[in-house]
Amino acid sequence: MSTLPWRQAFPLVLFLLAGATPAAADQSLDDFRLDQVRIEGSHNSYRPLPSPVAQERIKTALPKLWPALQYGHPPLESQLALGLRQLEIDVAPDPQGGLYAAPYAAAAPEVKALMAAPGAKVLHIAGIDTEVHCLTFRTCLGTLAHWSDHHPGHEPVVILVNSVDPEIIPGVWSVPAKFDQASIDALDRDIAEVIGRDRVVAPDDVRGSHASLRGAVLARAWPKIGAIRGKFLFVLDGSDAHLSFLRAGHPSLRGRLLFGWFGEDEDEAAFFNLQDPLADYSRIRALVEKGFIVRTRADADLVEARAHDGRRMKAALTSGAQVISTDFYRGAPDPENLGYESDFRGAPMQCNEVLGRCDGEPR
Repeated sequence: MSTLPWRQAFPLVLFLLAGATPAAADQSLDDFRLDQVRIEGSHNSYRPLPSPVAQERIKTALPKLWPALQYGHPPLESQLALGLRQLEIDVAPDPQGGLYAAPYAAAAPEVKALMAAPGAKVLHIAGIDTEVHCLTFRTCLGTLAHWSDHHPGHEPVVILVNSVDPEIIPGVWSVPAKFDQASIDALDRDIAEVIGRDRVVAPDDVRGSHASLRGAVLARAWPKIGAIRGKFLFVLDGSDAHLSFLRAGHPSLRGRLLFGWFGEDEDEAAFFNLQDPLADYSRIRALVEKGFIVRTRADADLVEARAHDGRRMKAALTSGAQVISTDFYRGAPDPENLGYESDFRGAPMQCNEVLGRCDGEPR
């Protein structure tokens, strides 16, 4: 893992600015339902700017992809200190342990033990783009739990768990690892064991007495912000196969801690992932008006940042999408000195005027 100076200093600076004692929670949104607010978050939140060694490895193996990968984030707790309330963690299956241990052969014994143990590992591209802020899913969860312990009453935080089956890359990665039923079940179990059921807003909590999760969402049964302070929502961002494993034995996601992306007519429908708010504007608007929560992206692959083009963020805001991811939030690293910042137009969690009156009186 890289030790660039800004990565060492940034968390300390944020801590000093924030002070040791958490500020009193802003309760102005407490009477708004979760679907009536919008949340600013980050994309590939676990990934720092690659070190010089990692940059050369990526440029050599994937030269055409490198221009889209010249970004990075400070540690998870530093992003939360900046106010972000949505994070993304990419996980790869490692049911036997040791599958992704090669880059850490010379690491400290505790790191080698961590990589040798069974359980989902955190990485971007197997064998190539592997530098991360937390090596395993459980380690990332531990960071979130520790931050939550020290910030009681924090706003709810949405965590996208991007389950990835690493692709075969000739000469670089040849292991056909895939998530199966057991490894998807393990993600749910990791959340229960590390975060704790009492700190999770689960599908059961939204569904309540409704026959299905979808039915509860259409009935506007999302909880109010004040009722879910100090909690997390986890959404499985995976393939159709992964989502089938999530639903297997858990109709309407009963007993699960993870939500997922499901079709609008399916009993498990609650969250949607429509990444381009320009192309998907009408679809996003229709879904949020029905009661669903939609995640979209304000920028991608540094295209908007290099062009200083804010149209995608503007579309994301006016579409009504409740979860908006960006690589260029206020305070984000700017390694290319682009001088670009996504304009979220206010606090990282704010009233969503598409779905609620923003004069303090939710509709």
